[in-house]
Amino acid sequence: MKRVSRLAALALAGTVALAGCASIPMEGSVELARHVEQDREQGVRYFPAGPLTGGSREEIVQGFLDAGTGVQDNFAVARQFLASESADQWRPEQRTIVAGGQASMKTLATNLVEVTLQSYGEVDAAGNYTFYVQPKSVTLQFKLAQIDGEWRIQEAPDAIVLQRQAFVDLFHSLTLEYFDSQFTYTTGDLRWVMTNRDEATRATQLLLEGPNQWLAQGGAVRSAIPAQVRLLEPVRTDGNTAIVNLSDEISHMPPDQLSLVRLQLEQTLKPVLEVGTVEIRVNGAKLDVQLPQPGRVLLETEVKSAPLVAQGQQVGYLYGTELREPQGAANVESVVVDQKVIRGALSLSRQTAALLTKDATLAMRFADTEPQLIDTRPGQIEPSLDNWDYVWTQSTEQPGLWVTKIGETYSEEIALPEGVRDDFISFQPSRDGVRMAFLYKDDDRVVLAISPIQRDEAGTPVGFGEPLLLKMPGAAAADVAWVDRNTVAMLVDVPDGSTDVRIYRVGGELTSLGTIQDAVQVAGSNSLAGMRIIDRNGTLYASRGTGWRSNAATVSFLFAQE
Repeated sequence: MKRVSRLAALALAGTVALAGCASIPMEGSVELARHVEQDREQGVRYFPAGPLTGGSREEIVQGFLDAGTGVQDNFAVARQFLASESADQWRPEQRTIVAGGQASMKTLATNLVEVTLQSYGEVDAAGNYTFYVQPKSVTLQFKLAQIDGEWRIQEAPDAIVLQRQAFVDLFHSLTLEYFDSQFTYTTGDLRWVMTNRDEATRATQLLLEGPNQWLAQGGAVRSAIPAQVRLLEPVRTDGNTAIVNLSDEISHMPPDQLSLVRLQLEQTLKPVLEVGTVEIRVNGAKLDVQLPQPGRVLLETEVKSAPLVAQGQQVGYLYGTELREPQGAANVESVVVDQKVIRGALSLSRQTAALLTKDATLAMRFADTEPQLIDTRPGQIEPSLDNWDYVWTQSTEQPGLWVTKIGETYSEEIALPEGVRDDFISFQPSRDGVRMAFLYKDDDRVVLAISPIQRDEAGTPVGFGEPLLLKMPGAAAADVAWVDRNTVAMLVDVPDGSTDVRIYRVGGELTSLGTIQDAVQVAGSNSLAGMRIIDRNGTLYASRGTGWRSNAATVSFLFAQE
């Protein structure tokens, strides 16, 4: 419901039901772990053994499971455990189960073996990875028959089972590139593919299939490529160029849309093939396609690598112990000092700021001499500023998520996604404006909820898609921030009084990066190395190797950089 804001008329004195959600069951402990990408070794291959002569039913099933690591020649070794007809029909790419520990096995009947194992995650046929903090019990059944005196599997699930290290060795993440609802920003969709396959071809096929259904809710993420377009042959390279041969539906598209298609292909394939450009062909004939005009689409939204901080009477980027004022932000700095601002967000590219005092949320453009009053509810938490210059505010005393555009005189209350509590204590939109992260306490768990932001034709937020809900142990929720466009950092207080720093890579895993005593605020940069954290005393911490190192400088608070 829109309402004309009463706040605009005031002078400045002195100046989410769980059943409806895409829920990921996350319980139990959060273990200190490295990222999959750090663990992966290029070129690792497994060579499992084929069936034992005279093998029992259980030995044949166990051998088949072990042979899931032998991805060469389309799982040729694993297919040896199957009856010939089943070998042709088995589709291992449909489901990859990341398991831990030994599987239990029992024979239910003469020809039926049941396997129960603990899964830490699964990858589906489209490369989407669902991760479990608490292992999930999975049961698989295998029907066997004797063929020429040897047990073989007649019916098997369309799946392979990999222990975590094998998964790390055999799978690789890549990012498919799509657009926000306005085709203004590129946004990434993380997928997982087998490392021994033609990754460029697989990435292109997945890109053509469209964004993850969760991301695409309400048009939050879109593709410029029509659904009917097909890849006609494997992607190949010619020097520094990737050649992508597509079906003729692509030739009927207008030039401006074709330019977006090329951009999607280039941004997806460059990291995979390490090429400089992409050439689009239609039925083998080269199609002359230009990239969008500069500024038409904003690629990955990088910010300054140095933390943006308030320190005493100054605001600036902190390089060691030296502060450098953001260019053009002198008016913002004056307001921070005069209004005794305690939290804030700044967009250098749009030259705007959202500022929280003990009494209200303010906002301003760099050129403004006076800030705009946004929200006067008591008990407000740190506001957020998205890349469309919308200020998002929330009060712990009068809950409700309000959205106000800088320079306009109305606010809008946005209904929270299903399953997200209205007393959330920290939130932040991703820099591409596509997703919102919420952090809150729910009974005996801390919950991270990530939901697609749905916007109208003008880019105004109008709602949310169903969220991913990540439930994890913790005494209290402290703060959340986007580290980059696909990674969220959280501060979660744990029972021993320290604060755990956790990272969730959307479409990947939840990881603990260790603890900091009394940490209260986290701010992202462009990578994990650029992330900064402060404690209750204003001590600034940066990631160093496997731990955290404090900076000689102390600060009042960290600005979120948008």
